[in-house]
Amino acid sequence: MILNTLFIESLSNFAHGLSSAFFIYFGINLVFFRDSNRPLQVLGYLFCLWAVQNLKDLLLYVDSVSESYYYSTLLLSFDMWAVPFCALFLLEILYPGFFSLKRVVQFELPLVLLTAGFATTGASAFYVGSVIYMALFCLVVVLFIVSKVRNYNRFMRENYSYTERVNVRWLINSMIILALCLLLWLYTCIHISHLGDLVYYTTSTLLWSVVLYYSLRQEWIPDVPQNAPTPEAEALEPLRNGSSPMSQKLEEYIREKELFLNAKLSLNDLATEMGTNRSYLSNCLNNELGVTFYDFINSFRLERAKSLLGDAAFGGSIEETALLSGFNSVSTFRRSFQKKYGCTAIANLSYFLVREKDSDYQLLKPCNSGKQYLYQITLVSLKSVMVSLIFGTN
Repeated sequence: MILNTLFIESLSNFAHGLSSAFFIYFGINLVFFRDSNRPLQVLGYLFCLWAVQNLKDLLLYVDSVSESYYYSTLLLSFDMWAVPFCALFLLEILYPGFFSLKRVVQFELPLVLLTAGFATTGASAFYVGSVIYMALFCLVVVLFIVSKVRNYNRFMRENYSYTERVNVRWLINSMIILALCLLLWLYTCIHISHLGDLVYYTTSTLLWSVVLYYSLRQEWIPDVPQNAPTPEAEALEPLRNGSSPMSQKLEEYIREKELFLNAKLSLNDLATEMGTNRSYLSNCLNNELGVTFYDFINSFRLERAKSLLGDAAFGGSIEETALLSGFNSVSTFRRSFQKKYGCTAIANLSYFLVREKDSDYQLLKPCNSGKQYLYQITLVSLKSVMVSLIFGTN
Protein backbone atom coordinates (compact mmCIF):
# COMPACT_ATOMS: atom_id res chain seq x y z
CA MET A 1 0.00 0.00 0.00
CA ILE A 2 2.81 2.37 0.91
CA LEU A 3 4.66 1.47 -2.29
CA ASN A 4 1.56 2.16 -4.36
CA THR A 5 1.13 5.53 -2.69
CA LEU A 6 4.76 6.45 -3.31
CA PHE A 7 4.49 5.29 -6.93
CA ILE A 8 1.39 7.43 -7.55
CA GLU A 9 3.08 10.38 -5.85
CA SER A 10 6.11 9.96 -8.10
CA LEU A 11 3.92 9.77 -11.19
CA SER A 12 2.05 12.87 -10.05
CA ASN A 13 5.30 14.79 -9.60
CA PHE A 14 6.51 13.62 -13.01
CA ALA A 15 3.22 14.66 -14.68
CA HIS A 16 3.45 18.04 -12.94
CA GLY A 17 6.96 18.61 -14.27
CA LEU A 18 6.12 17.36 -17.76
CA SER A 19 3.03 19.55 -17.94
CA SER A 20 5.00 22.61 -16.83
CA ALA A 21 7.70 21.91 -19.42
CA PHE A 22 5.03 21.54 -22.15
CA PHE A 23 3.44 24.92 -21.42
CA ILE A 24 6.78 26.69 -20.96
CA TYR A 25 8.22 25.36 -24.22
CA PHE A 26 5.23 26.01 -26.46
CA GLY A 27 4.32 29.25 -24.71
CA ILE A 28 7.76 30.78 -25.29
CA ASN A 29 7.94 29.30 -28.79
CA LEU A 30 4.59 30.75 -29.87
CA VAL A 31 5.25 34.17 -28.37
CA PHE A 32 8.90 34.79 -29.26
CA PHE A 33 10.37 32.31 -31.74
CA ARG A 34 7.58 31.43 -34.13
CA ASP A 35 6.39 33.69 -36.94
CA SER A 36 2.94 33.51 -35.43
CA ASN A 37 -0.22 35.39 -36.16
CA ARG A 38 -2.18 37.02 -33.36
CA PRO A 39 -4.35 34.03 -32.33
CA LEU A 40 -1.26 31.84 -31.93
CA GLN A 41 0.50 34.59 -29.98
CA VAL A 42 -2.49 34.87 -27.65
CA LEU A 43 -2.36 31.08 -27.22
CA GLY A 44 1.33 31.49 -26.39
CA TYR A 45 0.50 34.06 -23.70
CA LEU A 46 -2.13 31.70 -22.33
CA PHE A 47 0.37 28.83 -22.22
CA CYS A 48 2.87 31.04 -20.39
CA LEU A 49 0.21 31.94 -17.82
CA TRP A 50 -0.70 28.26 -17.45
CA ALA A 51 2.98 27.42 -16.95
CA VAL A 52 3.30 30.05 -14.22
CA GLN A 53 0.26 28.59 -12.49
CA ASN A 54 1.73 25.10 -12.72
CA LEU A 55 4.99 26.34 -11.21
CA LYS A 56 3.03 28.19 -8.53
CA ASP A 57 1.62 24.82 -7.44
CA LEU A 58 5.12 23.84 -6.31
CA LEU A 59 4.35 25.86 -3.18
CA LEU A 60 1.78 23.21 -2.28
CA TYR A 61 4.63 20.78 -1.65
CA VAL A 62 5.48 22.92 1.38
CA ASP A 63 3.52 21.55 4.33
CA SER A 64 2.96 24.95 5.93
CA VAL A 65 1.31 26.14 2.69
CA SER A 66 -0.74 23.06 1.79
CA GLU A 67 -2.08 22.71 5.34
CA SER A 68 -3.03 26.37 5.60
CA TYR A 69 -6.56 27.27 4.49
CA TYR A 70 -5.50 30.84 3.77
CA TYR A 71 -2.52 30.05 1.52
CA SER A 72 -4.12 27.11 -0.31
CA THR A 73 -7.27 29.12 -1.01
CA LEU A 74 -5.19 32.07 -2.18
CA LEU A 75 -3.39 29.82 -4.67
CA LEU A 76 -6.73 28.50 -5.93
CA SER A 77 -7.88 32.08 -6.46
CA PHE A 78 -4.87 32.68 -8.71
CA ASP A 79 -5.82 29.60 -10.76
CA MET A 80 -9.09 31.22 -11.80
CA TRP A 81 -7.23 34.02 -13.55
CA ALA A 82 -6.66 31.67 -16.50
CA VAL A 83 -10.37 31.47 -17.36
CA PRO A 84 -10.74 35.02 -18.81
CA PHE A 85 -7.53 34.50 -20.77
CA CYS A 86 -9.01 31.35 -22.33
CA ALA A 87 -12.01 33.40 -23.39
CA LEU A 88 -9.74 36.06 -24.93
CA PHE A 89 -8.03 33.37 -27.01
CA LEU A 90 -11.34 32.01 -28.32
CA LEU A 91 -12.66 35.49 -29.11
CA GLU A 92 -9.43 36.44 -30.88
CA ILE A 93 -10.07 33.60 -33.32
CA LEU A 94 -13.57 34.83 -34.14
CA TYR A 95 -12.61 38.51 -34.10
CA PRO A 96 -8.96 39.04 -35.11
CA GLY A 97 -7.65 42.02 -33.19
CA PHE A 98 -10.01 41.52 -30.25
CA PHE A 99 -7.16 40.77 -27.84
CA SER A 100 -5.65 43.89 -26.30
CA LEU A 101 -4.18 45.03 -23.00
CA LYS A 102 -7.36 47.00 -22.32
CA ARG A 103 -9.54 43.89 -22.67
CA VAL A 104 -7.15 41.84 -20.56
CA VAL A 105 -7.62 44.38 -17.77
CA GLN A 106 -11.41 44.45 -18.26
CA PHE A 107 -11.73 40.66 -18.15
CA GLU A 108 -9.26 40.04 -15.34
CA LEU A 109 -9.95 43.02 -13.07
CA PRO A 110 -12.93 41.52 -11.15
CA LEU A 111 -10.92 38.39 -10.29
CA VAL A 112 -7.87 40.45 -9.36
CA LEU A 113 -9.93 42.62 -7.01
CA LEU A 114 -11.64 39.62 -5.42
CA THR A 115 -8.29 37.86 -4.97
CA ALA A 116 -6.82 41.01 -3.45
CA GLY A 117 -9.83 41.21 -1.11
CA PHE A 118 -9.25 37.67 0.10
CA ALA A 119 -5.49 38.24 0.40
CA THR A 120 -5.97 41.27 2.66
CA THR A 121 -8.91 40.08 4.78
CA GLY A 122 -8.96 36.29 4.50
CA ALA A 123 -12.77 36.42 4.21
CA SER A 124 -14.24 33.42 2.39
CA ALA A 125 -16.84 35.66 0.76
CA PHE A 126 -14.21 36.98 -1.64
CA TYR A 127 -13.23 33.46 -2.71
CA VAL A 128 -16.89 32.50 -3.18
CA GLY A 129 -17.34 35.66 -5.21
CA SER A 130 -14.47 34.61 -7.48
CA VAL A 131 -16.07 31.22 -8.07
CA ILE A 132 -19.47 32.79 -8.87
CA TYR A 133 -17.89 35.34 -11.21
CA MET A 134 -15.95 32.59 -13.00
CA ALA A 135 -19.08 30.44 -13.42
CA LEU A 136 -21.20 33.29 -14.79
CA PHE A 137 -18.35 34.46 -17.02
CA CYS A 138 -17.97 30.97 -18.51
CA LEU A 139 -21.71 30.71 -19.15
CA VAL A 140 -21.88 34.05 -20.97
CA VAL A 141 -18.78 33.36 -23.05
CA VAL A 142 -19.97 29.88 -24.07
CA LEU A 143 -23.39 31.14 -25.17
CA PHE A 144 -21.83 34.04 -27.08
CA ILE A 145 -19.24 31.92 -28.87
CA VAL A 146 -21.73 29.20 -29.85
CA SER A 147 -23.90 31.83 -31.53
CA LYS A 148 -20.94 33.47 -33.28
CA VAL A 149 -19.34 30.27 -34.56
CA ARG A 150 -22.34 29.70 -36.82
CA ASN A 151 -22.10 33.25 -38.17
CA TYR A 152 -18.37 32.89 -38.73
CA ASN A 153 -18.74 29.62 -40.65
CA ARG A 154 -21.49 31.17 -42.78
CA PHE A 155 -19.13 34.04 -43.56
CA MET A 156 -16.53 31.48 -44.68
CA ARG A 157 -19.00 29.78 -47.02
CA GLU A 158 -19.97 33.12 -48.52
CA ASN A 159 -16.37 34.13 -49.23
CA TYR A 160 -14.36 30.94 -49.76
CA SER A 161 -14.77 27.90 -51.98
CA TYR A 162 -13.29 25.60 -49.34
CA THR A 163 -13.87 25.15 -45.63
CA GLU A 164 -11.00 22.89 -44.63
CA ARG A 165 -8.79 24.61 -42.06
CA VAL A 166 -10.80 27.84 -42.20
CA ASN A 167 -14.00 26.90 -40.41
CA VAL A 168 -13.99 27.09 -36.64
CA ARG A 169 -16.26 24.21 -35.67
CA TRP A 170 -13.36 22.95 -33.59
CA LEU A 171 -13.91 25.90 -31.27
CA ILE A 172 -16.93 24.09 -29.85
CA ASN A 173 -14.68 21.12 -29.09
CA SER A 174 -12.16 23.51 -27.54
CA MET A 175 -14.81 24.85 -25.18
CA ILE A 176 -15.67 21.29 -24.18
CA ILE A 177 -11.97 20.72 -23.52
CA LEU A 178 -11.77 23.85 -21.38
CA ALA A 179 -14.87 22.75 -19.49
CA LEU A 180 -13.26 19.36 -18.80
CA CYS A 181 -10.12 21.10 -17.52
CA LEU A 182 -12.26 23.24 -15.24
CA LEU A 183 -14.15 20.23 -13.91
CA LEU A 184 -10.90 18.37 -13.28
CA TRP A 185 -9.54 21.41 -11.47
CA LEU A 186 -12.66 21.57 -9.30
CA TYR A 187 -12.34 17.86 -8.57
CA THR A 188 -8.72 18.25 -7.43
CA CYS A 189 -9.76 21.19 -5.25
CA ILE A 190 -12.41 19.12 -3.48
CA HIS A 191 -10.58 15.77 -3.39
CA ILE A 192 -6.96 16.64 -2.68
CA SER A 193 -4.77 13.65 -3.51
CA HIS A 194 -1.77 12.70 -5.60
CA LEU A 195 -4.02 10.61 -7.85
CA GLY A 196 -6.25 13.61 -8.51
CA ASP A 197 -3.21 15.74 -9.34
CA LEU A 198 -1.90 13.03 -11.67
CA VAL A 199 -5.20 12.90 -13.57
CA TYR A 200 -5.44 16.69 -13.75
CA TYR A 201 -1.91 17.39 -15.03
CA THR A 202 -1.98 14.52 -17.51
CA THR A 203 -5.44 15.18 -18.89
CA SER A 204 -5.11 18.97 -19.08
CA THR A 205 -1.82 18.67 -20.97
CA LEU A 206 -3.31 16.20 -23.45
CA LEU A 207 -6.42 18.32 -23.95
CA TRP A 208 -4.39 21.47 -24.53
CA SER A 209 -2.28 19.51 -27.01
CA VAL A 210 -5.45 18.97 -29.04
CA VAL A 211 -6.18 22.72 -28.97
CA LEU A 212 -2.60 23.42 -30.03
CA TYR A 213 -2.90 20.94 -32.91
CA TYR A 214 -6.04 22.56 -34.30
CA SER A 215 -4.60 26.04 -33.79
CA LEU A 216 -1.43 25.23 -35.72
CA ARG A 217 -3.30 23.71 -38.64
CA GLN A 218 -5.89 26.49 -38.79
CA GLU A 219 -5.66 28.83 -41.76
CA TRP A 220 -6.25 32.19 -40.14
CA ILE A 221 -8.43 34.59 -42.10
CA PRO A 222 -7.79 38.31 -41.57
CA ASP A 223 -11.26 39.29 -42.80
CA VAL A 224 -13.61 39.87 -39.90
CA PRO A 225 -17.32 39.18 -40.50
CA GLN A 226 -19.15 42.32 -39.52
CA ASN A 227 -22.72 42.43 -38.29
CA ALA A 228 -23.32 45.89 -39.67
CA PRO A 229 -23.53 46.27 -43.46
CA THR A 230 -20.64 48.00 -45.15
CA PRO A 231 -21.18 51.15 -47.22
CA GLU A 232 -20.66 49.09 -50.37
CA ALA A 233 -23.33 46.60 -49.31
CA GLU A 234 -25.78 49.37 -48.54
CA ALA A 235 -25.22 50.88 -51.97
CA LEU A 236 -26.07 47.54 -53.55
CA GLU A 237 -29.37 47.13 -51.74
CA PRO A 238 -31.55 48.03 -54.76
CA LEU A 239 -30.07 45.12 -56.72
CA ARG A 240 -31.39 42.47 -54.38
CA ASN A 241 -34.64 41.81 -56.15
CA GLY A 242 -33.47 42.71 -59.59
CA SER A 243 -31.15 41.24 -62.18
CA SER A 244 -27.80 42.32 -63.45
CA PRO A 245 -25.50 41.40 -66.30
CA MET A 246 -23.17 39.87 -63.71
CA SER A 247 -25.48 36.96 -62.92
CA GLN A 248 -25.80 36.18 -66.63
CA LYS A 249 -22.11 36.07 -67.49
CA LEU A 250 -20.73 34.76 -64.18
CA GLU A 251 -21.39 31.09 -64.90
CA GLU A 252 -20.05 31.31 -68.45
CA TYR A 253 -16.90 33.06 -67.27
CA ILE A 254 -16.15 30.45 -64.60
CA ARG A 255 -16.72 27.59 -67.05
CA GLU A 256 -14.57 29.18 -69.72
CA LYS A 257 -11.65 30.02 -67.41
CA GLU A 258 -12.15 26.88 -65.26
CA LEU A 259 -11.53 28.96 -62.16
CA PHE A 260 -13.19 26.29 -60.01
CA LEU A 261 -10.07 24.14 -60.44
CA ASN A 262 -8.30 26.50 -58.04
CA ALA A 263 -8.81 24.59 -54.78
CA LYS A 264 -8.39 27.77 -52.72
CA LEU A 265 -10.42 30.15 -54.83
CA SER A 266 -11.94 32.98 -52.80
CA LEU A 267 -14.55 35.58 -53.58
CA ASN A 268 -11.79 38.19 -53.61
CA ASP A 269 -9.87 36.14 -56.19
CA LEU A 270 -12.91 35.84 -58.42
CA ALA A 271 -13.73 39.54 -58.13
CA THR A 272 -10.14 40.44 -59.05
CA GLU A 273 -10.16 38.01 -61.97
CA MET A 274 -13.39 39.49 -63.34
CA GLY A 275 -12.40 43.06 -62.58
CA THR A 276 -15.40 43.74 -60.38
CA ASN A 277 -16.27 44.57 -56.79
CA ARG A 278 -16.42 41.82 -54.15
CA SER A 279 -19.59 43.18 -52.56
CA TYR A 280 -21.25 43.43 -55.96
CA LEU A 281 -20.32 39.83 -56.71
CA SER A 282 -21.47 38.65 -53.29
CA ASN A 283 -24.80 40.40 -53.77
CA CYS A 284 -25.21 38.67 -57.12
CA LEU A 285 -24.59 35.22 -55.65
CA ASN A 286 -26.59 35.57 -52.44
CA ASN A 287 -29.57 37.56 -53.65
CA GLU A 288 -29.92 36.87 -57.36
CA LEU A 289 -28.70 33.29 -57.65
CA GLY A 290 -29.61 32.39 -54.07
CA VAL A 291 -26.42 30.41 -53.32
CA THR A 292 -23.29 30.86 -51.25
CA PHE A 293 -19.96 31.22 -52.99
CA TYR A 294 -18.90 27.85 -51.54
CA ASP A 295 -21.90 25.99 -52.98
CA PHE A 296 -21.72 27.86 -56.27
CA ILE A 297 -18.10 26.92 -56.98
CA ASN A 298 -18.52 23.36 -55.72
CA SER A 299 -21.38 22.81 -58.17
CA PHE A 300 -18.87 23.24 -61.02
CA ARG A 301 -16.45 20.91 -59.31
CA LEU A 302 -19.12 18.24 -58.89
CA GLU A 303 -20.01 18.51 -62.57
CA ARG A 304 -16.36 18.01 -63.47
CA ALA A 305 -16.14 15.02 -61.11
CA LYS A 306 -19.26 13.51 -62.66
CA SER A 307 -17.75 14.01 -66.09
CA LEU A 308 -14.51 12.32 -65.07
CA LEU A 309 -16.28 9.36 -63.50
CA GLY A 310 -18.37 9.03 -66.65
CA ASP A 311 -15.31 8.95 -68.89
CA ALA A 312 -14.53 5.38 -69.93
CA ALA A 313 -10.89 6.33 -70.49
CA PHE A 314 -10.49 7.76 -66.99
CA GLY A 315 -9.25 5.19 -64.54
CA GLY A 316 -8.34 7.46 -61.67
CA SER A 317 -9.15 6.87 -58.03
CA ILE A 318 -11.58 8.87 -55.94
CA GLU A 319 -8.66 10.90 -54.58
CA GLU A 320 -7.49 11.75 -58.11
CA THR A 321 -11.03 12.61 -59.14
CA ALA A 322 -11.38 15.01 -56.23
CA LEU A 323 -8.07 16.77 -56.95
CA LEU A 324 -8.71 17.01 -60.70
CA SER A 325 -12.12 18.53 -59.99
CA GLY A 326 -10.78 21.31 -57.79
CA PHE A 327 -11.45 19.84 -54.33
CA ASN A 328 -8.60 20.02 -51.85
CA SER A 329 -10.18 17.46 -49.54
CA VAL A 330 -11.44 13.99 -50.39
CA SER A 331 -13.81 14.02 -47.42
CA THR A 332 -15.42 17.25 -48.65
CA PHE A 333 -15.75 15.75 -52.12
CA ARG A 334 -17.46 12.65 -50.73
CA ARG A 335 -19.90 14.68 -48.63
CA SER A 336 -20.75 17.05 -51.48
CA PHE A 337 -21.18 14.17 -53.92
CA GLN A 338 -23.47 12.33 -51.51
CA LYS A 339 -25.53 15.45 -50.91
CA LYS A 340 -26.05 16.27 -54.58
CA TYR A 341 -26.34 12.85 -56.21
CA GLY A 342 -27.76 10.77 -53.38
CA CYS A 343 -25.00 8.18 -53.22
CA THR A 344 -21.38 8.03 -52.22
CA ALA A 345 -18.49 8.70 -54.53
CA ILE A 346 -17.37 5.09 -54.08
CA ALA A 347 -20.72 3.93 -55.37
CA ASN A 348 -20.30 6.22 -58.30
CA LEU A 349 -17.20 4.52 -59.44
CA SER A 350 -20.24 2.92 -61.03
CA TYR A 351 -20.96 5.92 -63.16
CA PHE A 352 -20.43 3.37 -65.86
CA LEU A 353 -20.64 4.06 -69.56
CA VAL A 354 -22.63 1.27 -71.17
CA ARG A 355 -22.00 0.67 -74.80
CA GLU A 356 -25.34 0.04 -76.49
CA LYS A 357 -24.19 0.63 -80.06
CA ASP A 358 -20.87 1.28 -81.70
CA SER A 359 -20.74 4.90 -80.55
CA ASP A 360 -23.62 5.36 -78.11
CA TYR A 361 -23.01 5.49 -74.39
CA GLN A 362 -25.48 5.72 -71.55
CA LEU A 363 -24.59 7.25 -68.18
CA LEU A 364 -26.04 5.65 -65.08
CA LYS A 365 -28.43 7.83 -63.10
CA PRO A 366 -27.47 8.59 -59.51
CA CYS A 367 -28.61 5.91 -57.08
CA ASN A 368 -30.44 6.96 -53.96
CA SER A 369 -29.81 3.84 -51.91
CA GLY A 370 -27.57 0.82 -51.65
CA LYS A 371 -30.30 -1.42 -53.13
CA GLN A 372 -30.69 0.84 -56.14
CA TYR A 373 -26.95 0.83 -56.60
CA LEU A 374 -26.73 -2.99 -56.57
CA TYR A 375 -29.69 -3.19 -58.91
CA GLN A 376 -28.10 -0.78 -61.37
CA ILE A 377 -24.73 -2.53 -61.19
CA THR A 378 -26.35 -5.89 -61.93
CA LEU A 379 -28.43 -4.42 -64.76
CA VAL A 380 -25.45 -2.70 -66.32
CA SER A 381 -23.29 -5.80 -66.07
CA LEU A 382 -25.92 -7.94 -67.82
CA LYS A 383 -26.42 -5.33 -70.52
CA SER A 384 -22.69 -5.04 -71.05
CA VAL A 385 -22.37 -8.79 -71.54
CA MET A 386 -25.31 -8.88 -73.96
CA VAL A 387 -24.03 -5.92 -75.95
CA SER A 388 -20.60 -7.50 -76.21
CA LEU A 389 -22.08 -10.76 -77.44
CA ILE A 390 -24.33 -9.06 -80.00
CA PHE A 391 -22.08 -6.32 -81.31
CA GLY A 392 -18.70 -7.76 -80.42
CA THR A 393 -15.81 -5.64 -79.22
CA ASN A 394 -13.61 -3.30 -81.23
